[in-house]
Amino acid sequence: MPDIPLAGVALRRVLTIVDQTAEAAAGLATALRIRPDDAAAMRTAPTPLGVDASAFAPAEFEAVARHLQPLGQLIAAVPPSADGMRWRYLDEVVLFRCEQEVPVPFEEFTTSVDISQVIGLTSGYLGGRTDVRARDEAGRPIRQVERSISRAQPACLALSGADVLDVCKLETIDYGPDEELLRWRQVHSANGSALQDDGSVSFARTTDGTRVTICAYQQFALPLLWQAITPVLWSAVRRALVEDAYRRSFHTTLNTIAAHGQGNTVPVTGTAGAASSLRDTVARMAGPLTLLAGSAPWKPARPDSTDSSGFRHFRPERQPR
Repeated sequence: MPDIPLAGVALRRVLTIVDQTAEAAAGLATALRIRPDDAAAMRTAPTPLGVDASAFAPAEFEAVARHLQPLGQLIAAVPPSADGMRWRYLDEVVLFRCEQEVPVPFEEFTTSVDISQVIGLTSGYLGGRTDVRARDEAGRPIRQVERSISRAQPACLALSGADVLDVCKLETIDYGPDEELLRWRQVHSANGSALQDDGSVSFARTTDGTRVTICAYQQFALPLLWQAITPVLWSAVRRALVEDAYRRSFHTTLNTIAAHGQGNTVPVTGTAGAASSLRDTVARMAGPLTLLAGSAPWKPARPDSTDSSGFRHFRPERQPR
């Protein structure tokens, strides 16, 4: 982590506390709002699909791959960052890609993880429903309509009034000898939370195991408070906050998928990596902030000397830089 000035260190500590407090407060609010009987009912109550699945013709499913192809080429051309993630912004929409290699043979991995159900392993997933519209000769889904409902992320958005992320999408699944690929394209958002949510997940054979790759092309609606704040945020700070949220969310998602591929179905939490990720984010934010502060016409004076009684002595005036 780069060396940053005291202002950056203070900001880092404040945001770490804010993030951890928001996570705890969001969990507490949910616990207080939902009684045990209510929680049980929510787990068992069926989620409506939200659209008429029969209204989508096979040609509309086939168009999903054509829609995603140029986006995949764009993000593949972006060099990965130090943590292996790729970023590109198309206006306010985030185009993102991340991957992780799992030391499990492809056949074993794909037996453990059903790619047609992989959306249920994403970070913050609360529930949903899938309607399979076509299957291959082996009985595996190749076209389906899915509605997924997830927590708003990061937690501070939920505390600011953000609704859950509610997305209905067309999905296609390809099964090859060396790769399985699920693609999706948003067709509806019942609560208007998703302005754009398209992407893909692939499992590919490698020499040492299986590579999991996630691509996403997304923009989500902000609560009113953040709609007011966002235009005045410095773009470097705003992007650092967005990228931190994506890093933590997809870090958890990749680890969850990897754990299931290794036969471990215990839920994976992102708490352990969240603090370090947030610290790195604030370090990135502090860089441009430090440059801005450095352009100020004066800087705080430092004592020239300290006498034997502990009194510090300054020059009589501040010197311009």
